[in-house]
Amino acid sequence: MRSLGINKYPSTFSLELSNINGYNVYMKKSSAANLHIRLPAKLKREAEAVLCALGLDTSSAIRLFYAQIALNQTLPFSLPALRKASPKTRKIIAEALQEEGALGPFDTAESALKALYAAM
Repeated sequence: MRSLGINKYPSTFSLELSNINGYNVYMKKSSAANLHIRLPAKLKREAEAVLCALGLDTSSAIRLFYAQIALNQTLPFSLPALRKASPKTRKIIAEALQEEGALGPFDTAESALKALYAAM
């Protein structure tokens, strides 16, 4: 089996994910953390159907996702290219860049809020 390089605590608590291309994920019990997220119910149902077909539960899939991020220091998939800014947006950005002090740095939160409200 291949390791994800996070096999620091194999003797304390071992979670073996079978049928997942041979990956082992090890997690020390005392270092466990909870993750709470909100997402659309339909998205959750659809994703869990796919995970079930792959033999995974949601927690195991999220552990694999986090392990890949830690291992590769990036997301395990490519993101779509950003769309180009419209001419109106480019004009607003150019004007903001020309204003001295409009983009900071700010010494206090009060001065940042003052600049923010002045821009409105």
